[in-house]
Amino acid sequence: MFDYLNLVYWLIALASLLAWARFSTFVAGDVETVLVDQPELGWKLGTLGALLAMMMVWVVMPSFWVALPVNVVIAGVVLGTYWFLRVKTLGPSGHLFRGALDTFTRATGTLENRRNANQVQLVYLRGDDQPLPLPHRDDPLAAGLATADEILIQALVRRAEQIEMIPGGGGGNYSLGMLVDGVAYNQPPLARTVAESAIQAFKVMSGLSVEERRRPQTGKLKTRDASGVITTWTVRSSGSTAGERLTIAANEQGRWNMKMDALGLTSDQLKDVKTVTADTQGIVLVASPKGHGQTSILYAFMRQHDAFMNSLSLFETDPKAEIEGATTVKFEGRGSDQTYAKALQSLFLKDPNVVLVSQVGDSQTADTISRFVGEESAHGRRVYVALTAKDAMNALQQWVSLNTDKAASIDSLRMVVAGRLVRILCPTCKIPYQPDESTLKKLNLPLGRNLQSFKANTAPIVDKKGNRIICPDCGGTGFHGRTGIFEVMVINDEMRKAMKNNANESQIKAIARKNHMILMTEHGIRKFATGITAINEVTRVMSADKPAKAGR
Repeated sequence: MFDYLNLVYWLIALASLLAWARFSTFVAGDVETVLVDQPELGWKLGTLGALLAMMMVWVVMPSFWVALPVNVVIAGVVLGTYWFLRVKTLGPSGHLFRGALDTFTRATGTLENRRNANQVQLVYLRGDDQPLPLPHRDDPLAAGLATADEILIQALVRRAEQIEMIPGGGGGNYSLGMLVDGVAYNQPPLARTVAESAIQAFKVMSGLSVEERRRPQTGKLKTRDASGVITTWTVRSSGSTAGERLTIAANEQGRWNMKMDALGLTSDQLKDVKTVTADTQGIVLVASPKGHGQTSILYAFMRQHDAFMNSLSLFETDPKAEIEGATTVKFEGRGSDQTYAKALQSLFLKDPNVVLVSQVGDSQTADTISRFVGEESAHGRRVYVALTAKDAMNALQQWVSLNTDKAASIDSLRMVVAGRLVRILCPTCKIPYQPDESTLKKLNLPLGRNLQSFKANTAPIVDKKGNRIICPDCGGTGFHGRTGIFEVMVINDEMRKAMKNNANESQIKAIARKNHMILMTEHGIRKFATGITAINEVTRVMSADKPAKAGR
């Protein structure tokens, strides 16, 4: 007679052994890719040994009720130990059940969407952060969305703040570039048909008109990655004779919300700036080359003023963000007979007491600002003026030359702040080193001084097992983030008198140096000497005639 109980016994035994074999495979892969500090060979042998032990128990033990608890103990010891080590290393995300549940949820919840979108990996969200319906796999948009998805994933991995798709990349292709910490990195070009399909997908997902291919458009889309991180992308399209161009910026709003203390000023510079921004008198010039954080500086200065106690206005051609309590006036320019200076004068007639002016391109505008600040006012008048200049002295000369009334332009000045952005060395992979004596002499640093200096790591990185890896923090660039190096020139009576007496650049700079102004290069050297940046990065930024394009 057939023994059904014996059959059930061996079916249960086989199922448990297969389940353990699957767990052993997971452990082998997990130790290799995630828990790299654990002995890979040791865990492989351990799980294999447990499998053999469980097999022997099922064969040798006389009954099911003896074999089952013994094997539960064997499996429990190995499983519990591995679980404990995983949570200790990864934190709450290391729980095995949580990982399995997340995997199951992602697999079941997005399976149809993945099929429809040719394995799209990001989740695309509406304004309320709910997933957008993805196109069916037969929809022409699906192929373009798959390419767009790959581009965004690549940008996230590289920490790119901006993506550019430009027609004319050679052979009728599109060039693809990514801006990382202000430096452009070219990617392999895209075939025109592939690029245009991706552009259509970007436009649809960000709410832009697909039919409009000439006039500039701006829209937004949001994505959520596998870790749950949400990214907001600002999509800008524009036409050209070669084809449609697309610029995509990641989390753009966050760039304009920096606080004064986070700009990178020295303690003395910060003290001077806060002293001047504490009142509402005079003109402050803010200068930098394009792409070096000028808008972030201006917005940080504006936020120093209490919007409830002051009337704040921003006069801009391309507003980047809103400042709470401030009025933004956008100068369109097109299709209007009103000049920039006249539009600014109209704003001044409303008598705001703190104003940001995003550009000064002619004498009429400069004179309008100087007259406004020079007039008597019960509540004071402060204007922050943006200038494109290489340093504080260059900005000062540019401002005075723009004004037809030299005395008025000088009397109203309170401060000139000039800055540039340098990349911060990656804290994970930067390499310590001691500069040689020739370098110390060149930088005017004391010989024999033991600096806390570092340089970017350009050699391949290997883990404890000898496997080549890419730095998870900087993506292999050697840098992560940027900070400012500054010149802060406080305009005092001595300097005003010298300028009115036609003092030359050297004389004015000598007065500024007497008042403890440090030069941008000196500030950069200080940040190199304390391990924040690399000396070749300071040299690159200070010697670049055309700094990397990054958006102001």
